[in-house]
Amino acid sequence: MENLLTIGEFAEATRISPKALRLYAEQGLLMPTRVDGDSGYRYYRPEQLRLARLIALLRSAGMPLREIRRFLVDPRADLLSDYERRLRDEHAERVEVLDYVRKVIEEEPMLEVRVKQVPAQRYTSRTENVQIAGLSQFIGGTIGELFAGGADGPPFAIFHGPVNETDDGPVEVGVPRESGEREFPAGEVAYTTVEGDEARFPEILGAYDAIARWAKEHGREFAGSPREVYLSRPEEPSNWEVVWPLR
Repeated sequence: MENLLTIGEFAEATRISPKALRLYAEQGLLMPTRVDGDSGYRYYRPEQLRLARLIALLRSAGMPLREIRRFLVDPRADLLSDYERRLRDEHAERVEVLDYVRKVIEEEPMLEVRVKQVPAQRYTSRTENVQIAGLSQFIGGTIGELFAGGADGPPFAIFHGPVNETDDGPVEVGVPRESGEREFPAGEVAYTTVEGDEARFPEILGAYDAIARWAKEHGREFAGSPREVYLSRPEEPSNWEVVWPLR
């Protein structure tokens, strides 16, 4: 038999568990050179040690397996730089979340919840599944596209499901338009206004919590998905409404 390493020997040399090596093979990242047809034993070439270490290093940096697969096909330094920027952005976002949690436990944000009647409103929109990392880009880009066709009021985003690092909505972004294909029914809504930093994530979550708490305290039920109405222009300080339809 040629100079091959058993999976145990390969695992010991690379400090990668046999379980992880099997996963890498299933994902097409690192295939054994030979698999014994009778015993199922897996064997690797010594030349594969470098590839195994590279995969392990990328995994230790938190890179998902699907991205590692793409990188191995096209191992360019600029792809590593792009991933590094994303890591730094994600780290900064997590620090912001911790800062917000600190504020919450020290002093709960005070937001006034009000109720108003709104008329029926036709609108046009676009819907996508998007996680928190791509939310701002999707909302901003879609508003720009829709506004190019005309609008009869401020743009908005409807959150039909949770949006975070794992959940992806869906999110519907729209603009009021008399010729729109969809319509908000007339009815009563609960709403609160957020300005400046209050409109940033994660601070804006306090607005949703305030409305949910108000509804519970007043025995009200929601009649649909919440939406954010963007009253200010992009170049202006944020002035938004978080609106939730009521039964």
